[in-house]
Amino acid sequence: MTFPDLAVNLIYTVLCLVPGFISLQTVIYTANLEVDLSEFEKSTWSLVGSGVSLSVLYFLYVGWMGIATGHFVLVRPLDIGWVELVAVYPLLLAVAVLVGYASAKIIVRTRETPMDSQLETSQ
Repeated sequence: MTFPDLAVNLIYTVLCLVPGFISLQTVIYTANLEVDLSEFEKSTWSLVGSGVSLSVLYFLYVGWMGIATGHFVLVRPLDIGWVELVAVYPLLLAVAVLVGYASAKIIVRTRETPMDSQLETSQ
């Protein structure tokens, strides 16, 4: 393996982890969590967030192609180059923010106890 291949793989790795990190930071900020995560935990949650964000974007693509072609196929081959990656990457980041926001809202709702919501309505 030559150096340029390693460099390209490193760039792809970083580009794929950034959406998950954005999702994680969105969850922490939106849910107003005070957590001190280790580097391993940040990396793990970033990887999970990236996987979810990429999956959501992929299924949006599958749905779009199903509507456009009239043939709904769950598994579609993707051959994405640098130009397509640059064009789609902002959309991936937007999906990552939406995934983080939705996750934060779920966390906030599940953290509330029934007594907390009763206290808020009685005041």
